[in-house]
Amino acid sequence: MTLTPPRELIRRLRRHRRFLIFGHMEPDGDCVASQLGLAEFLRRQGRHAEVFSAGPFDRPETLEFRDRFRGEVRPEDLEGRPVAVVLDCSTPERVGALAEAVAGVPTLVVDHHAAGRAFGTVRWVVPQAPATSLLVQRLIECFPGRPTAAEAQLLLFGLATDTGFFRHLEQDSGDAFAAVGRLTAAGASPRRVYQQMHGGWSLGKVRLLAQNLQRARFELGDRVLVTSQSLEDLRALQGTSTPGPTRGSDEAYRLLQSVRGVEIVAFVHEEAPGRCAVGLRSNGELDVGALAAELGGGGHRRAAGYTRQGTVREVETHLLAELGSRLPSV
Repeated sequence: MTLTPPRELIRRLRRHRRFLIFGHMEPDGDCVASQLGLAEFLRRQGRHAEVFSAGPFDRPETLEFRDRFRGEVRPEDLEGRPVAVVLDCSTPERVGALAEAVAGVPTLVVDHHAAGRAFGTVRWVVPQAPATSLLVQRLIECFPGRPTAAEAQLLLFGLATDTGFFRHLEQDSGDAFAAVGRLTAAGASPRRVYQQMHGGWSLGKVRLLAQNLQRARFELGDRVLVTSQSLEDLRALQGTSTPGPTRGSDEAYRLLQSVRGVEIVAFVHEEAPGRCAVGLRSNGELDVGALAAELGGGGHRRAAGYTRQGTVREVETHLLAELGSRLPSV
């Protein structure tokens, strides 16, 4: 794994003074952390840096960061020849409507997704990297000094969330753990990151998780566990306690992946009438990132997702057909 940034990328970060930093829609922890970590570093270098996101911030671990992002690009943001930086985003479409505002602006792309459509003026894409936050850390480390404690905390949070607090990492992960060591030396706290990922839930969110787990069922020869969450589930909880962020949490995946013999966990989450988000986790050999990319989404070998039109039942039926054609001897 090559974690040496391109010289042209470093040169542009040193030369330019104004940066507009974007991530993907429905940002996860790695996305928000890499954006905010890079922005704080650039500001410390005397640059002007603004962070943008199309949202929504519907993951429990990202809600606390929502107010630090802007949802629109203003005309004055485009003054002074700014450079756009797109992080953790495999295609320009994943930036959302914000991409239109910076069309024609020089764009630096830093990402770790294998699939997608190439775009940008300068690209640094490392599919073997476990998180974009790790790549941002390497960028910062190319400059004198080391990350501040605040920057290190953000980058550790991003790396931890994209690796399921490191449980998705394989045996060739020395670079990632060495990076963790440098972040903790700079002041980052793994305990605090764990609390950010798994603490601060409302009672409604706990009840929703219990419902998600109770609904889980075996499919395809007990090799796939499927669960779902509908808009009606959320409405049923209103008035008893507020569920908080509504997207399926990493806790649901972690518990369902621990079931003996399960190769794939699928979570179908109804986002709006006639539209569902699908989250996939793999314990086995199936590359769910490649599957999600074929279906219009993306992710990694062991954790990925996509969005599809249809009811929960329709989306589940389509997904099981896709999985059935890919899992051998089913």
